[in-house]
Amino acid sequence: MSKQYTRQAFLERLWGEIKSGKPLVMTGAGNGIAAKFIERAGVDILGVYNTGYFRMQGYGSLAGMLPILDANELIYNMGKREVLPQVEEVPVIAGVNGVDPLRDMRLFLRDLKHIGYSGVHNFPTVAWFDGEFRRTLESTGLGYEHEIAMLNLAREQDLLTIGYAFGMEDARRLLNEAAPDIYIFHAGITRGGTTGYGEGRSIEEMAERSQAHYDLARSITPDVILLAHGAALSGPDTAQYMVDHTDCHGVQLGSAIERMAVEEPLEERAALFKEITFPPGVKRW
Repeated sequence: MSKQYTRQAFLERLWGEIKSGKPLVMTGAGNGIAAKFIERAGVDILGVYNTGYFRMQGYGSLAGMLPILDANELIYNMGKREVLPQVEEVPVIAGVNGVDPLRDMRLFLRDLKHIGYSGVHNFPTVAWFDGEFRRTLESTGLGYEHEIAMLNLAREQDLLTIGYAFGMEDARRLLNEAAPDIYIFHAGITRGGTTGYGEGRSIEEMAERSQAHYDLARSITPDVILLAHGAALSGPDTAQYMVDHTDCHGVQLGSAIERMAVEEPLEERAALFKEITFPPGVKRW
């Protein structure tokens, strides 16, 4: 079973890595075998998300933003039954849908902590929506303020908090009202592979957009940890670019690990097995 960390111990572990000159790597883990071997690689944080479940079933990440299954029930059971039992040392955090009117969020966070999670992240998030749909969510009581409230409740329970935002307005609200321990600017769906999106977005553009968010974050909470995520960040080379060209402390990976690490290698390995042949002159029929 995974080792559980207090918020302070979690932060000390992360800052120790940063101060030793090593960028942080946070990844999703959509099932137990992913968690087991990602931990062996030495990553710093494992995240359990409803999108991870859908990715490992062969679907795109946006499935996690649709009314398919119960996001909070899913990450509770994934953690308890699949991921946490396979992890030994690395801290594990839960992607929590803070806009969940059917739960007492304080009790739910207590349950997550009880089974071994050491932190939470506001995902799924209404921050991904914009336009009339987003305005309607906000005006009908299903807005971003519930995610901010969830992060503050988690802080009260000594859980590390991670905040997502997609735009400057949400980022400013999040940083001022919740002051998450880690801030991640979500630059968009990760490109590449069978369900990627955004082929036209360059890593240079992503770095520029991300840095604007990091500047804002630092101006509000100077000691916040900053991670890069999504869009053109699809491999080790683009991860290195983000570390070289922005102020981020590391990267968060979802599709770039869970999906793309499986798609081509699995297909190639299956194809190699299909190339086996009967010995010359031997009939098996």
